[in-house]
Amino acid sequence: MLARYLSILFLLLLSASPAAAGAAPLTGLSEGSLASGSVSLSSGSDSLTTEPSYDPVDPGSGKLIASSGFDVTRDGFSFDNWGPGSDEHRRSLTPAAMQSLFGDDICARIVNGECVLSAPGAALESTANEMAAGGHCYGMAALAGLFHTGGLDKADYLPPGQTVFEAQPSDALDRLISRYWAAQISSPSSTATTQNSVAQTVRKLMSAWARGDNFILSFFDADGAGGHAVTPIALRDLGAGRIGIVVYDNNFPGVEKIFVTNPVTDSWYYTTATNPSEPAYLYVGSRANRLHLTPLRATTQIHECPVCADAGDDSVTVLVKRAPGTGDETSDEPAIRLTTPAGGPVPGLKPLGFISTMDSFAAVVPEDAAFDITMGNAGSGPAAVWDVTLFGDGWTNEVDGISLGSGDSATVSVSADQRHLGLRSTARLEPVLAIAEEQADWSVEGVARNLSLAPGTGASVKRQLDGDFVFALDGEGPDGSTEIVVLRRDVERDYIVRTPGPVTIPVGASASVAASSWDGTASLVARVEGVGVSREYPLG
Repeated sequence: MLARYLSILFLLLLSASPAAAGAAPLTGLSEGSLASGSVSLSSGSDSLTTEPSYDPVDPGSGKLIASSGFDVTRDGFSFDNWGPGSDEHRRSLTPAAMQSLFGDDICARIVNGECVLSAPGAALESTANEMAAGGHCYGMAALAGLFHTGGLDKADYLPPGQTVFEAQPSDALDRLISRYWAAQISSPSSTATTQNSVAQTVRKLMSAWARGDNFILSFFDADGAGGHAVTPIALRDLGAGRIGIVVYDNNFPGVEKIFVTNPVTDSWYYTTATNPSEPAYLYVGSRANRLHLTPLRATTQIHECPVCADAGDDSVTVLVKRAPGTGDETSDEPAIRLTTPAGGPVPGLKPLGFISTMDSFAAVVPEDAAFDITMGNAGSGPAAVWDVTLFGDGWTNEVDGISLGSGDSATVSVSADQRHLGLRSTARLEPVLAIAEEQADWSVEGVARNLSLAPGTGASVKRQLDGDFVFALDGEGPDGSTEIVVLRRDVERDYIVRTPGPVTIPVGASASVAASSWDGTASLVARVEGVGVSREYPLG
C-alpha cells in the first residue's frame, strides 16, 4: 500500500535536524562526496565538481525582485530546529496530533473526545516519533508559513498580540509542529510536492506570494543522502543571471539565508550547517537534483492514513533506519541494500527521498514481490542498530534492534506474499519481532522480545492467513527463548496478556498465537511445535 501515500517525500521525510545529513562541508571540498551511510538505490544524480565559487552570499545582496512580506524576526521561530526530546522540547506526536492529521480512522476508539490509537496507528506514531528525532524542519517550515499567510490563525495557538518570534517552546507548540512535520508522510502533502527547475521555482514563488500564499521549499544534497526544509521569503537579482532565493531557515533563527540560483543553467547552491556553531555545509543542485515545493494548504488537510484497513492499494512501504549515534558515520560504503532474493533490482520499486540525520531508506514495493533488505556496518566504530518496518493496508510488521558490530551484516528476507519476515546475521542478536493488524472495529499487536540469537540462527515473524502470529527459529544453534505480549484494542477497552516467563523455541520450531481471533477475554496460548516438540504456554 502507500504508493498513494508515501511518494517522493517520506517523501521528503524532511526530518533534517540541525544536522544537515550528507551535505558536503565547505572545508575539504576537493575530497569528494562525504555522504555517510548512503543507500545503493540513490538518485543517480550528476557528480558535480565543487568549486570555490560556491561561497556564501549576503542575503541582502543585489536588488529585491519580489517579497512575501515574511520577517524572520517576527514570523520565524526564535528557537531553532530540534531533534530528540529534551527539557525544552518535551513533546512530539501524540494520539491527538495523529487524529488531527489522519482523522478518526486511526483511532481504535474515542473516549471523552480523546483518541486511543489502533495498534497499527500506535506503531506508526512510534516510528514517526523516532524519525522526528532527526529534526522537525519540515514542521517548522510549514507552520511558520501557515501562520504568516493566515492558513492557520495564530490567535488559535498564541496569546493575543504575540508574534511567532516571541513564542517560546511549549508542549502545545511542539505537538503542533510535530503534526505538520508528519504531514509529509502521506497524501495530499506528499502527492502535492513537485520537483522544479530554478525557473519554475521562481515563477511559482512569485505567483504564490502575489495571492498571499507560499510553499515549503525542500532540497537534497547531490547524492540524495540528506536534505532540509525551509520557508522561502524573497527573491533578489544578484547579477550575472543569478537570482537569490532568500529563506527563513529554522536552523538559524532570526537571520535570513539565501540560495544562489541560475535559471539559465538550471543550477543552485545553498550553504547551511549542522548547527550555527559548526562549519558551513554545501548543497549543490542541478537538473538531476531539483528543488521541491509543497503547497502550504495541502498540509492543513486530513491526510490519508497509511496503516488504516482498506485505505489504499496493496503495495508495501518499507522503512529501514539506523538509530542515531550508532555505527560508523565515516564509512562511504552503502549501509542498506534492497534487492530481489537473487541480488538484482526489485521490479517496480520506487525509492522515496528521505531526509534525516539517521541513515535511513524508504521505498514502495509492489504487492507479491519478494525482496531482501541487507544492512551492514563497514566502519570500525561502534555497533550500528537497525530497525526494519513494513507498512501495509491495515498492518505493520517489524524487526527491530538489529545491532551489528564492525564488519557484521544482517539480512531481512520478505516473502512474496509479504506476510513473512526472516532475519539472519553474522552477529549475535537480540531482536524485537512485532506484528500489528487492524480490522473494522478492533486491532491487535503481537510482540516477541528478549530473544537471543547466535550467529547462524535465523528468526522470523509471520502473519498467517488464519490470523495466527508466528515466531520461529531456523538454521543451527542453541534453543531460543522469548517473551510474547499480545495487545488487543477495540471500541470499548484494551486487553493485554503476556507469557509469565520465557517461551522456549528450539531451532526448527515455531511459537504461534491465535492473536487475530482472540476477543480479549478468552484464554490465549503460545503453541510451540516442530522438531518433535509440542507444548503450550498460557498468556495471562
